[in-house]
Amino acid sequence: FAMSHLEILGVFTPGQRALVKGWWKKVTAAHPSARNFKDMRVPTVEKGVFGILLVESIKYAHSSISYIDDVTETQCFGVIPTIIAKCGSFLKEEAMTTEGIFRISGSARRTRMLQSIFDTPETYGSQLDWRGYTVHDAANIMKRFLNFLPEPVITLEYYRVFKDTTLAECSNLDFKIEAVQEIIQKLPIAHQYLLLYLLDMISMFVTAREYTRMDISCLSAVFAPSILSHPDDEKNPAKYFESQKVLKFLIENQDRFSMPSAHNTCATKPSLVSQKTAGSYSGSGIESIVADAEESLPTTSTLRRSKTAPSRRDKYGSHEPHQTVRVNRASSQRKLK
Repeated sequence: FAMSHLEILGVFTPGQRALVKGWWKKVTAAHPSARNFKDMRVPTVEKGVFGILLVESIKYAHSSISYIDDVTETQCFGVIPTIIAKCGSFLKEEAMTTEGIFRISGSARRTRMLQSIFDTPETYGSQLDWRGYTVHDAANIMKRFLNFLPEPVITLEYYRVFKDTTLAECSNLDFKIEAVQEIIQKLPIAHQYLLLYLLDMISMFVTAREYTRMDISCLSAVFAPSILSHPDDEKNPAKYFESQKVLKFLIENQDRFSMPSAHNTCATKPSLVSQKTAGSYSGSGIESIVADAEESLPTTSTLRRSKTAPSRRDKYGSHEPHQTVRVNRASSQRKLK
């Protein structure tokens, strides 16, 4: 079928159109028998990010998050997928008062376009200009990326023990938090960073439920399939509701869980950052920094949002400085002042 079916929008430059056409050529080559885009379901392409294991795609499509290790009071760095960083910062700045965010669908055409951009080397959408797209488009593509992951954010290996631990009757909340934290620390490190970033973002939207009409139950229902699910239970409604209950617990207590600890060997520069990524939005706790390459990830400090209002600046300029997503603990920020 022809490239015209992708319906390239008028806001794209000739260079961007060429980029998308190159991506589309790879997709159709990988699915020669598909009659249309829907038949492809997960149109994976070489060096893409959709339908690719997180531990693989994070190596070449990532943005940095920084946080403070409260044991050493040292700034540490981790990485999350570029698509999550871009969509997360955009949504936190522009969608906090949007009714039905994460529930109302965006444009299918624009979502396909976003997938092509985030799936294409070398920038993987890091320099995306959000003009022409809505917050619902951004929420759609974020959910699509998460739903297309071969394994959920909480990997299948720890699905059962995570549920059993979280749903177990326990009168001591501190004890349960500690037990859950121990399981989180067993996840692949890329999954730890992504999980804690998502919990922080979702909790922000929970606080905006008066405007969005999306309370913690609604948001848990949206994100449970991509964060905590198992193919053996996909047709069991009771198991799905269990996953929602677990996710609600994680969101309610997200500020008590910890990022990977440096154990006195914390990196002082962004880790595993082989490319500098540019962002278009400065959301809560997000600041401009230049990402320098480092060889290893930090190998736990609590993730909390900055309570300060996001800075406002020209969001669509072509010469915006490189930036990474920065998430700091409120307590740690006070220490740095």
